[in-house]
Amino acid sequence: MAFRNTPKVIIADEPTTALDVTVQAQILEVLKLARAETGAALILITHDLGVVAGTADDVLEMYAGRPVEKASVDELFARPRMPYTIGLLGARPCIDAAARAPLVPIKGNPPLLVDLPPGCPFEPRCPIPIPRCIEGEPELAPLSATSAWHRVACIRANGIDDGRIDGAPVYPLPPCPRRGSPR
Repeated sequence: MAFRNTPKVIIADEPTTALDVTVQAQILEVLKLARAETGAALILITHDLGVVAGTADDVLEMYAGRPVEKASVDELFARPRMPYTIGLLGARPCIDAAARAPLVPIKGNPPLLVDLPPGCPFEPRCPIPIPRCIEGEPELAPLSATSAWHRVACIRANGIDDGRIDGAPVYPLPPCPRRGSPR
């Protein structure tokens, strides 16, 4: 019924959580149809990276209630620069991978939002912290002048490339084949 009012923005908060893949596909198809018929923008709030890869154009990754990485879906999945994003991608199962690989956990627990420590909220769980990480919370800043759209809230982001920093993996990523984002 909400789509009949031709909204300009559709906000879908966890629309596919705890649904089997068949019903999930139906829900995503309804959202796609609603977008097409109304011309509305879709804001999709989800923890499901598969849904993000297949649905989104742009991604804003959040941690502890704060934006930590913003990029196009293709850029985020191909070249993540925030250790949290790299960890999330390494923690997802890859059913089409030739060899079975264990999931890579992000150690520790998320912080309590009522009492955040000073500095980067991901620092206690980060595999590559440096002393500057606790000095202040990093801004969501552009990686470079040539990549103004890709923004990251990590003081080490410019040193991270292909999931590695100084040649060592931030998190070991499972051997998942890279595919384009289906639309």
